[in-house]
Amino acid sequence: KKKKKKVPPSAPPAPKAEFRLSSPSFGNGGEFPSDNRGDEDNMNPALAWEGAPKNTQSFVLLVDSGADDGADAAKATHWVVYDIPKEVSELRDELSGSGASDVGRLGMKEDAGQAPVVVDPMGSIDGWVDPEIENMQNMIHGALDASFEERNRAKEGMTSFGSTYYQGPSADGSMCTFKLYALSTRLELPRGASREAVVAAMKGKILGRATLKAKV
Repeated sequence: KKKKKKVPPSAPPAPKAEFRLSSPSFGNGGEFPSDNRGDEDNMNPALAWEGAPKNTQSFVLLVDSGADDGADAAKATHWVVYDIPKEVSELRDELSGSGASDVGRLGMKEDAGQAPVVVDPMGSIDGWVDPEIENMQNMIHGALDASFEERNRAKEGMTSFGSTYYQGPSADGSMCTFKLYALSTRLELPRGASREAVVAAMKGKILGRATLKAKV
């Protein structure tokens, strides 16, 4: 009888990366940084995430606070950010708050807004422009113009405090919750949308959610 060849066991599938939200300023369940409170500097803390689900096209961040007992009642909304570009994986500290915001620049390079220059010594002679160079310039400028379109930029919604900027919590003993949602598409809501409108628009589009909490 021929001996049956032993088939080596197949390698187990690689573990799925966990969609995780964190902050360099505090650990999950830790103390909320005093600098980020509404009665202090009132600027957002830094946040970072990893393990976003496959096919993620945008992110939504909701920041709420309430009693530390799991109750939904009497929750305050401190920050609503939607249409965060899929390429973004962190929000720097002091991005929004105290009546100012750079949220609309999320995903843009530091030199965004400066039109690229295509140099060709033979590109333009006595008013004649090389068609290839002209096409190249049009393509680059077209891509740049699209990145500046309102619908392609991150936006902030209304908080419980009547503004679109980050407004930090200040009620001692409350729990501040950061919820980051990975979506299969962009919401393309107008700037200043209500929290309710953002939540309603997310239905059927959520691929994953990551949560981070801190005690105020």
